[in-house]
Amino acid sequence: MANEKNLVPFDERSEKEARELGQKGGIASGKARRRKKNLKQKMQLLLSLPAADNDQSELATMGVDPEDMDNEMVLVKALFLAAAAGDTRAFDRIQDVLGKSVAREELALKKQEAKRRAASGTDTENRIGSYLDTLAEVLKDGD
Repeated sequence: MANEKNLVPFDERSEKEARELGQKGGIASGKARRRKKNLKQKMQLLLSLPAADNDQSELATMGVDPEDMDNEMVLVKALFLAAAAGDTRAFDRIQDVLGKSVAREELALKKQEAKRRAASGTDTENRIGSYLDTLAEVLKDGD
């Protein structure tokens, strides 16, 4: 609680002080972005390296082309095997990677239904109303 007394809102600071603090924040943000970018590059490098010999033999047994035997494929294999063993989170992750998550499919079906309902109306006003009603349902269910 004592530290809360030290907090001064920006609207109570001088323009110069606010500018200096903003500059410090911008510099820190730039450092964080560079650190994340560097980490991402390192991860991409490690994933692109050839798989270890024991992983290569397992991948070959699964029928993977030797050109595709990198560390990224080792992770894909591990995710696949986990899903095959019954890990539902691994299965959901695979569906996400493939763009086939259940939520996305349900939303696509609801959008198709909205278009169908809108097209089945006899006059424009009924079609628009029907479309808007269905769209409202889709948006409500998407939350």
